[in-house]
Amino acid sequence: MTMTSRTIEFLSARALDPELADRLGVESVSRDGGECLVLPFKRNGETVRRKYRQLDRAEGRWTQDKGGMRIAFNEDCLRDASLITLPLIITEGELDCMAALQSGFARTISVPDGAPPPGERSVQDLESGTKYAWLQDIAALLNKDQVSEIIIAADGDENGAALLQDLSVLLGRARCKFLTYPKARKPRGDRERCKDLNEVLEDYGQKGVVETLSRAQWVRVDGVYRMSELPPLPPMVIYESEDHRLLAENFKVRLGDFSVITGTPGFGKTSFISDVMCGISFRNDVKIGWASFEQSPQRDHRRSLRSWWFDGREIDMMPEDRRAADTWIDKAHVFMVPNEDQDADLDWLLSMMEIAVVRHGCKIIVIDPWNEIEHAYSRDETETQYIGRAIRTLKRFAKAFQVHVCVVAHPTKSVKNAEGKYVMPTLYDIAGSANWYNKADLGLIVHRENEDHTLIKVQKSRYHDIIGKPGTVRMSYAKDRRRFVEIERAT
Repeated sequence: MTMTSRTIEFLSARALDPELADRLGVESVSRDGGECLVLPFKRNGETVRRKYRQLDRAEGRWTQDKGGMRIAFNEDCLRDASLITLPLIITEGELDCMAALQSGFARTISVPDGAPPPGERSVQDLESGTKYAWLQDIAALLNKDQVSEIIIAADGDENGAALLQDLSVLLGRARCKFLTYPKARKPRGDRERCKDLNEVLEDYGQKGVVETLSRAQWVRVDGVYRMSELPPLPPMVIYESEDHRLLAENFKVRLGDFSVITGTPGFGKTSFISDVMCGISFRNDVKIGWASFEQSPQRDHRRSLRSWWFDGREIDMMPEDRRAADTWIDKAHVFMVPNEDQDADLDWLLSMMEIAVVRHGCKIIVIDPWNEIEHAYSRDETETQYIGRAIRTLKRFAKAFQVHVCVVAHPTKSVKNAEGKYVMPTLYDIAGSANWYNKADLGLIVHRENEDHTLIKVQKSRYHDIIGKPGTVRMSYAKDRRRFVEIERAT
C-alpha cells in the first residue's frame, strides 16, 4: 500500500475502505507544498491521467497533470464482460464512485470533471462541445446492447440537476434513472438531505447506499405512462340541439373536439351553424366566440341573432324585444374582429380565441369561413403541410382549453351535374387538403336540394357512440325565423 496515514485517515473519515482505494491504485504524493491523494484514471489497465486532492488545505482543491486524457474514472469496468447484465452507475465524483463500488456495485464509473455549471451549458455543448467528448470515446461500450439501464448518481444540487439532464439526453432518457438521497443524519449547512453517495455512505453505511440505489426511479419521459400516472381527464361535456332531435343522433357538440362544416357557397352553412349553436347557447347558458370574416357583427350578426332570439323577423320586433335580444347577445356572444390594418392570420386568431375563452368564458368557437383568414405558410411549406399544421394547432387549443372549435370551410370548387344542379361536395373537396376529413372529430356538409329542402349530412364522426354517427337529415329553412326545421331522415 502506497498511501500515507494522512490519506488513510482522509478516506476513513468518509467511510471509504482504504483497501478498495489501494486496489483502484489510489496513492499519496507530495505536491504543491503539501500532501495529496492521487486518483489514477486507467484505460485498458494503463494510467492515462491523474487527479490530485490536496489534504492539507481546508478547501481541498483538485488539480491534475497537464496533457492527461479526459476519461471516466474506473472506465475499465465497462470492458468486463462478466458485469454486462448489471446496471451502469455514473456518479458525479470519484469518491461517490468508490462508495458505490464498496457497496457491491462493480459496474460504476465517474464523470471526469464533475458537473457543468448550468450557466455554462448550451445545446452546442451537448452536440459538439468538449465537456462530454469523453462519452464519444467509449460510445461502443455504452450502446444499448451493452448497457440497458443507467443510474445517474448526480449530486443533489443545481449542478447535479444539470448533469442529470445532460447525461439523460446524451445517453437516452428511456434507459436512465435518477436518485433521491435520504435525509442527512448530521447537519451539513442548510441541507436536509445527503448530497451524494459518499455522504450516504458516511451516514448510513453500505446498506444505505444499496437502498438508495435500489430506489432509483426512471427519468420521466413525456408520452409513456402507467395508467396510475396519467392525470384524470375532465368530465366529458356534450351538448346537442334540442330543436333537432333527428340530427342529435348524428351531431353532438363535445368540448375539446374539432369540427368542420362545408358545402356549396350560399347553401346555408353559416345559417345552419348559427341556428344550432344559438340553440345550444340559449338552453345551456353557454357563450360562443364568433370569428366571422364575411359578416359585420353590428349589422349582419345582430340582425340574425335578434331574429333567432325573437323567432321572427327583426322588423316585427318591438323596442323592448330588441333590448331583451341585445341583452342576450351581449351575455352569450363574443365577436373577434380584426382592425382594418391588421392581418387576421392564424397567430392572430389563436390570440383572440384565447382572450375569448379566458376573459369571456366562451365554450364554443366558430371560425367562418376558413378561406378568409390570411394564411401565412412557413418557408418551404406546402399548402397541405400548412393546413395540417393549422388543424393540429386548433385541435390542441380545443383540448387544452376544453372548448369546441368549429370551422366553416368552402370546397375547392362547386360542380354541377348534367341537370345543372350542384353536386353535394365531400370533406375531401375542401380547399387545402384531405386533412379536413382525416383530422376532424366531426365533419358535416350542408347541401341545398332545392328552394325548400336542405340536406344536413354528417360524413365523419370519430366517436359514434359519443358524438353521433354518420347520417343525413332533410330540413327546411325558415328564413324569417333564422331556423332550420327537420322534415325527415334522408338516405
